[in-house]
Formats: sequence, structure tokens, C-alpha cells
Amino acid sequence: MVDLRTLETFVEVANCLSFSDAGRRLGVPASTVTTRVKSLEARYSVRLLDRSTRTVALTAEGQQFLLHCRRALKEMSLADEIIGRAQKASGQVRISIPTAFPKKPFAEIVREFRSLYPDISIKVFVDDRPVSFIEEGVDLALRGRAPGSDSLIARHLIDTEIIFVGPLGHINDEGLPILRPIAKGSSEINRQEGLATGSFELSLEFVISGQARAYLPRPTCQEAIKGNLLEEGEGPDGPQEPLPLFLVYHDKYHQTKRIQLFKDFLISAFTKNNAKM
Repeated sequence: MVDLRTLETFVEVANCLSFSDAGRRLGVPASTVTTRVKSLEARYSVRLLDRSTRTVALTAEGQQFLLHCRRALKEMSLADEIIGRAQKASGQVRISIPTAFPKKPFAEIVREFRSLYPDISIKVFVDDRPVSFIEEGVDLALRGRAPGSDSLIARHLIDTEIIFVGPLGHINDEGLPILRPIAKGSSEINRQEGLATGSFELSLEFVISGQARAYLPRPTCQEAIKGNLLEEGEGPDGPQEPLPLFLVYHDKYHQTKRIQLFKDFLISAFTKNNAKM
């Protein structure tokens, strides 16, 4: 890859049409300017500048190359500016996550974010209630099938597979109740089954302890399946629709820099780790 200083040197020579003037502007000897330009011409096997003892002029190839160099340097300048602003971002971001949301991967996302932006603090609310962004001062929220009102933006992040699990060797035991914590009204006890909960974590424990079978998100059960604490099979309700996850927030034009940074980081993290979440 071409050194950035070499590109800057070529552009300066093209602007000045003088090796010595370009050297003075860059604070380097004219011989260094000449060496850098020659290295570019050697790299691409093309003459970029016609020069004599008195004049310097761009060749046709040099003119085309200059256009691309200026664009590249402009993009680099914008990138430097963005990163510079990002590193100066500070303050607190308040985010609400569901009670059943896997805490370990979320904690890792926060750790990685704060290693990049140590001046930004993250306050996490664990709650399933609809979020009042203004009254509660929440900036972002992770939500499932009911992401929020029309006044909010709900960015779809991932879909999580729902599987049917049961105690090891008893997944087809019809004497065990079936827990459906994702279903609406799942906290209501069915008298025929005698057991119900809206908690993924508690449902998992009921299954592991041999008290029930359940429909649960795959990430909730993954470690227990690997540890032979329960087994996966086909449930009586058939295949289940995946559980969606949304990132909910106000209009982006009302976001501070720190909120934009964390929002974009969350979107990127979920995109990369879709299979793990």
C-alpha cells in the first residue's frame, strides 16, 4: 500500500508545480520530494509528472491520479475528524434490556465498547415494561415482539430460534407440563398443567430439574444441552416463529454523540454475533 505521506507529497507538487516549493510547504528537502514522486512512478510504472530544469507539468495519467489522490486524502481527513470527535465523547448512556435477555454476551458488548470509549458510562435497566424514554430518561432499549409506539424507531437486530426441550430421557413424557414463557399470558397457570412462568431462566431450571418441558430460545438452553442436562426434540405445537429483537430509540437527529456511538456499536455487534445471541 502506498504511504500516505507519499500521496500528500505528490498532491503538493501538483498544486505547486514545483518540487522545491512543495518541499518548503511540507518541511522536507526537495530531494525527499523527488524520491517520493519517483517511488510512485516506479510502483505504477507510469510517468506522473513531466519535469525539466524550469518547469513541472502533470501528464494525462498524473491528472487522473491526482483526482483520486485528492478524494482519498479528503476521506482520510474526514475519518480522522470522526475518530477525533468519537474519542472526545463522554457522558452516560441509559439502556433498558429485557429481564430474559442473555446477560453474558451483553456484558461483553459493553466491555468492548467501554475499552474504546472509556469516558462514556453505561447505565443498564433490566425491565420488561414499555419504556417511557422521556419520563425515565432512557436513551435506548432492546425489546422483543412489542418494540414500542409509532413515535419511536425500532431497528430489527436479530431473530432467535425457539426450540422445544425436555429433561434428559423424558422429552416425550406427556405427564410433564409444557412451559411457554414466550407466549402471551404465559404467566397464567393452566390447571391441567399446574405450572407456568414468564421467565426463561426459571423455565430452564424447571426443565433441568425434571419438572417440565418448555419452548425456549436456543441461546438460553445451549450450555445445558451441551452439558447433557436436557435434550432438544420436536414439540407438540410444531415449529415456532423466531423471537425477534429490536433496538428502540428516538429519532436519530435528537441523539447525542455518545448515544449514536453506542447505538451503532450495538448494531454492529449483533450483526457480527448473530449466531451467538
